[in-house]
Amino acid sequence: MINFNKHLFTTKYFLLASLILIPLCFVLPVECSFENHFLENLEVVVLFVGFVSVIFKAKNLTKFKHFYYGCSLLYLIMIARELSWGRVFYPIGFRNNGEEIYMSIHNIWYGPVVYPVVAIVAIIALALIIKCCFDCRQKSIILDIPILYLIFFAFLMMISQMVFEKSLISLLTPYSQLLEEATEAIAYCSLICFTHNWRFKTTTRRNFYVNFF
Repeated sequence: MINFNKHLFTTKYFLLASLILIPLCFVLPVECSFENHFLENLEVVVLFVGFVSVIFKAKNLTKFKHFYYGCSLLYLIMIARELSWGRVFYPIGFRNNGEEIYMSIHNIWYGPVVYPVVAIVAIIALALIIKCCFDCRQKSIILDIPILYLIFFAFLMMISQMVFEKSLISLLTPYSQLLEEATEAIAYCSLICFTHNWRFKTTTRRNFYVNFF
């Protein structure tokens, strides 16, 4: 049973504060958007905050721990992705614009196992989350989902990857790389709000829910 909760809770202030990154894109040097620089590292920090938040929730709950442990694994995968699967620790030179060049993942000593390990961890994470959903179904627990944060996350990621990455807005082309990374960082903030405000509620007559099971 699913309840799509349209409240933004107090975490809306955290998300609103993150919007300061957008105007900053018009004053920051483009180097801030390079791999392993300010915005990329900020994304790692934001994701780490999300990881800590779900671990904290798991530690303080007697039930549904496996859901938050599953979320923590997904956060770790995203952190690894932002670190280019560790490639940022293996610089081999610089481009003409000063951006660092990193060793190919296939040439790093652990390269061959990266994608199989990521796939296994992702499967474990999804299995934990799905198991929680089925347990809730059997026990008539409502999944109270802060849907607006999920929508914001999906929308911002789409804008980042499909608009700014491809420089579709010619007027913003000089700032596209900065806007791409900043928008992605804000999307991760929305994701933190999403996982933080996810709730499990017992069924009552006053609860509104959509039964998708």
